[in-house]
Amino acid sequence: MYRNAFNLLVLILYPANLWNSFMSSIIKKCESPTEHPPCLDDWIGYLGKCFYFSENTTTWAASQNFCASHESMLVVFNTTKELHFLERYSDHSQYWIGLSRKPGRNWQWTDGTRYSGWFKIFGIGECAYLHKIGISSSSGHLFRKWICTSEIHV
Repeated sequence: MYRNAFNLLVLILYPANLWNSFMSSIIKKCESPTEHPPCLDDWIGYLGKCFYFSENTTTWAASQNFCASHESMLVVFNTTKELHFLERYSDHSQYWIGLSRKPGRNWQWTDGTRYSGWFKIFGIGECAYLHKIGISSSSGHLFRKWICTSEIHV
């Protein structure tokens, strides 16, 4: 029965010169994939970005250095959807984010863009951190967990 079905398939596909492309597609589906996963191990993919939530604590600058060593930066987010995702994974901890300011200056993201003011930042510190109820600021010398972000690698 299978042999007859195979012969019928050959008769249908061969004259139309589709046999080679048919067999190529079958072979490609059987080969093992050589693609790399979109995010590094222990990173979470969401909305085209990869996120790393640290388990250790350190200063804001050391956090940014860690992220840079992993070809990323302290997290930058531009939508409430991303903010809610980060809050959901923050696990009642405090995480450094990629928002800082020099004394008397405006807030700036680690990617160089200016903070637009679309959420409130509590406190008078120079470095911002995320916690379960929002965003606050403090001295960058305090130790907190941190969140890195990078684009998904395809």
